[in-house]
Amino acid sequence: MVLFLFAFFTLYSLLHLYLYRKLVAGLALGLWGKTALVIFLAFMVLSPVLWRTLDREGFHTLSYWVAFLSLFWMGFVIYFFIASLVLDLMGRVRPVEPKRSLKLTLFASLALSIYSHIETYWLQIYRFSISTPKLPEGKNLKILHISDLHLGPIMGEDRVKMVLDVYREENPDMVVATGDMVDGNMRGKEDLAALLSSMKPPLGKFAVLGNHEFYRGVDQAVRFLERAGFRVLRCEWLKVGDHLIVAGVDYPAGRNACSDESKALKGVDTSRFVILLKHKPSVSDEALPYIDLQLSGHSHGGVLFFIGYTVLRLIYETDRGMKELAPGKFIVVSKGVGTGGPPMRLLSPPDVVIIDLFCRGSCKQR
Repeated sequence: MVLFLFAFFTLYSLLHLYLYRKLVAGLALGLWGKTALVIFLAFMVLSPVLWRTLDREGFHTLSYWVAFLSLFWMGFVIYFFIASLVLDLMGRVRPVEPKRSLKLTLFASLALSIYSHIETYWLQIYRFSISTPKLPEGKNLKILHISDLHLGPIMGEDRVKMVLDVYREENPDMVVATGDMVDGNMRGKEDLAALLSSMKPPLGKFAVLGNHEFYRGVDQAVRFLERAGFRVLRCEWLKVGDHLIVAGVDYPAGRNACSDESKALKGVDTSRFVILLKHKPSVSDEALPYIDLQLSGHSHGGVLFFIGYTVLRLIYETDRGMKELAPGKFIVVSKGVGTGGPPMRLLSPPDVVIIDLFCRGSCKQR
């Protein structure tokens, strides 16, 4: 975590230095103007410390507004950097006067920031059907898969209600959550737990821990999930109904994490349909022989679509959707409902996943 924070603030400071140089080059700023700009940019670099502190101390309303402005600014700075690089490359072919280039960069950055924030409300529903001989003929099971709500300073009731609307419409047999449900201080957030607890599917609700649950306090995250009605699976498996097994592991983000998939699947009955809940969308050689379906999140589809389709697909099995791992074995990755950083997405909107399990061919006896 210390290394991550050091890397983050170093990179974020360099982005602001780049922004400073561009603004100075494109604007006629005097000494006082430059001084004010330095003070403002330094404050924005350190602003994540302020809103995390406010959230930790329970100032939820104030932390929301500070966090929203801080994170929206963060997204704007990232877009500024990308747009500026693109314009600089184009300027090698056809030079653009610095002041005009700055205006174009600022306009593009602001437009992309506004659009990307709006996109975070465009929830998609992905549907996948999986046939298996491990269910009896005529037996269909529907699973609602949610991930990455990042409930905390910014993400709150609106994200939960997105999920509830889908739940009421789909009426699933089971609900699973694959990590990063919690991303802040959940004291005083009983209303969110109560909303989530209103989902009462007949086969139950199950959750695993992602990296942000460990960053924000694993014990309080588990308590919140349990108040919300989820059974948190940590290196264990359970029989669910007559035909399913659901197993789960933690994200390996701390000394208290249990991410040993061999332990989680030890003694599992493979004559049943086995589902592994795992935040990180990577599949281990140890787990693959025992599972029929892995459900994951974490990727956010890259947040910016081109990162998902390029970088993340080199790192993980996939950044979104369903992929067949071997005959009859699948992974399904949700892009998540919330955002863990800037409240923005670019052509990678939030989603929930509906999975229909059914039997086709040689079906199991009832």
